[in-house]
Amino acid sequence: MPSSPDRRDAPERIAARVELLRADVRRLADCAERLRRIEAELDAGGAAPPWLRETVRAHLDACAVAAADLAEAEARLSRYAERLGA
Repeated sequence: MPSSPDRRDAPERIAARVELLRADVRRLADCAERLRRIEAELDAGGAAPPWLRETVRAHLDACAVAAADLAEAEARLSRYAERLGA
């Protein structure tokens, strides 16, 4: 049975999504770095209310979790693409 066009170009389409995931991981890393700077400034200033520091910390933690999840998805999708012949 011949491969369908969708099946033949699947590795390339998957590889393109892998690149998107990598870019998203980089964006999340950049966001986390900005949040770390904000957190440091809030700590140094000492005038920020506790809820603001807690909010920044929660967003920083969420960035880390999301980045790890996307990195794992990227790695798995990359391995899958390799098995398909990308």
